[in-house]
Amino acid sequence: METQAVRHIDAGDSLVFSWTRPPSYWDVAGPHLPVAFVTALALFLPEWVSCEIIPIRECTFLNLTGYPCPFCGFTRSFWAIAGGDWTFAALNCPLACLLYAAVALVFAWNATGLVFGIRMTRGRLLRLRPGLGRWAAGIVFGLVFLNWAYRLSLGLK
Repeated sequence: METQAVRHIDAGDSLVFSWTRPPSYWDVAGPHLPVAFVTALALFLPEWVSCEIIPIRECTFLNLTGYPCPFCGFTRSFWAIAGGDWTFAALNCPLACLLYAAVALVFAWNATGLVFGIRMTRGRLLRLRPGLGRWAAGIVFGLVFLNWAYRLSLGLK
């Protein structure tokens, strides 16, 4: 019984990304399909379901304090972006626009892997180096805090 070797299309230590064509499509679908499904759901669900009928509870932080929490406004902004209203989303929750673009890139990455039957991996630029994870977490925390401060300064709920 002979085993098939993995065929490298762009072998080597690529700078941005590289890909391989595994012997079985299931080796591609395993890592790419769940992520593509979840991101597609986030991108396309607003097209199929109206924002008024989704069963979202009111924000507990808002009810207790009278101020929106750091994550208030993301759902409305995602629904607005999916409907083409980028202006409302940018004014309501600017960080949601950046998050929507990131989700779209992750979807495109994984959908490309599924369509072409290749397993895509990150290159040297996209791998986190030791200590860089703390910087990334700090940047994310800072962006969430700035978005929250923006919403509080405008009195948005």
